[in-house]
Amino acid sequence: MQPKSDKKLFFGIMSGTSSDGLDVALCSIDDNQIKIIDSISQKYSKKLQMEIIELNSPSFDDLNKSNILGNKISDISIKLIDQLLFKNGLRPSSIEAIGIHGPTVRHVPRDFYSLQIGNEFLLANRTQIKTVSNFRNMDIASNGEGAPLIPLFHKYLLNTKNIKKGVFVNIGGFSNISIVNNNSIKGYDLGPGNVFMDFWINKIKNKKYDKNGSWAKSGAVLDDLLKRLLNDAFFKKKPPKSTGRDYFNLKWLAKFQLNDLKPEDVQRTFLELTAVLILREFEKLTGYKNVFICGGGANNNLLMDQLLTRSQKNVHTTEYLGIKPELIEPAGFAWLARQSINNKRLNYKTITGAKKDNILGVVVHP
Repeated sequence: MQPKSDKKLFFGIMSGTSSDGLDVALCSIDDNQIKIIDSISQKYSKKLQMEIIELNSPSFDDLNKSNILGNKISDISIKLIDQLLFKNGLRPSSIEAIGIHGPTVRHVPRDFYSLQIGNEFLLANRTQIKTVSNFRNMDIASNGEGAPLIPLFHKYLLNTKNIKKGVFVNIGGFSNISIVNNNSIKGYDLGPGNVFMDFWINKIKNKKYDKNGSWAKSGAVLDDLLKRLLNDAFFKKKPPKSTGRDYFNLKWLAKFQLNDLKPEDVQRTFLELTAVLILREFEKLTGYKNVFICGGGANNNLLMDQLLTRSQKNVHTTEYLGIKPELIEPAGFAWLARQSINNKRLNYKTITGAKKDNILGVVVHP
């Protein structure tokens, strides 16, 4: 039996900069409210994750492999969508659109492009649902950074709760911030989130991530290393700004000679880097009490403890607003898909630096 609602149904699919899996959210969205009806996630195999991360290497330009991996992402997406449709008694015709954001393998706004892998044509054809993808490049064509894109969804989400002011911090592979003050909004990337912690525990312990920050907790902050990490020019750059693995990668880390240090101390220092980048932003924000944390970093107990105990803000996860931290971005791309198929021009001037309002995304009809 289909859910009875005047609202429109959308799928949002997100595979973030951690490149560790896919999250799919089935959302009911109108102008004033969003509800997550159901969701499903799938972790990538270690082989697939490593293949995606390999594509991020600036020297790796295998177009065939890029497209083959994009097809794999779409195959996983199709399987998960079919499961959600069946579970909720829905037909493809019940869904207005899919918004998909595949893993980013290049993000180079200075050269006017950002590349996410995934086959939107395969997705639209196999599901028989209108599919929206490639959200970043129109913003970049307008001299914007192409990222972050979710701040406007954060603003919409606060509006649905009648909250006028608030701050969101998304901690995925990389961290970004959204600052909402009534009708004004700013947003920008902060730098590494989980990316170095995930890399290091994978290298030393062959694990995908540091659950609850437990390994980092066994180490101590290396002040000299932290100082050198924080000395990078990106952290001093004024917004708008965006970043990714094109810049913060293994080549960037190699200059710090990490193998000479106690590995648990390196892990703790990477966590401290992420915390300091966020806490520095909190210090600049006077008049903002509520901070909402989303992304995988919200599940790192040690990192969350640092944000809670070392700031004067009321720090919550986005569960406080009714959406699990890991579902904010898939819900956000479902919302962006709705804006796209409704031909809504979005104003990212104070976020990405785009010179004009744009309709984001490429729509593929089944």
